[in-house]
Amino acid sequence: MYGTRDELCMALTRMFTPDEPLALLVWTEEGIDTACRVLAPTEEEVRCLLEVIGNTPMDVYREEGVSNATVSDLLQRHREAARRQVVVAAGVLSRPLTCLERELTAREGEAWDAGRDVPEHITRTRQDMQALQQRLAV
Repeated sequence: MYGTRDELCMALTRMFTPDEPLALLVWTEEGIDTACRVLAPTEEEVRCLLEVIGNTPMDVYREEGVSNATVSDLLQRHREAARRQVVVAAGVLSRPLTCLERELTAREGEAWDAGRDVPEHITRTRQDMQALQQRLAV
């Protein structure tokens, strides 16, 4: 799971009974930074890695775990993906952008309805989407 302490505590409360035994392993920004010290991750990369780790499917996590080596590998793959470029027809790209815009609007509304700020990853995604839309308009 990925989120703030409050969000995660609420999710755990919904998922488990108060007396249910659990083992909870936690990755923090400091832990990510330490695991990737040699690669000098940026704040944005650290947050991205936290989100990736938190969204790892449980079956994958149980099979492979998350170690310092795993986190360093994730950072290297993230950087490679960030530099990768592809050519896509404008019409093909505009259709999923329309769907993404609707989804982001819905998630922003959910955050507002819950009395929370819009999560940073949603704001970043909207900025990325708007940059793509501007490039399509050229």
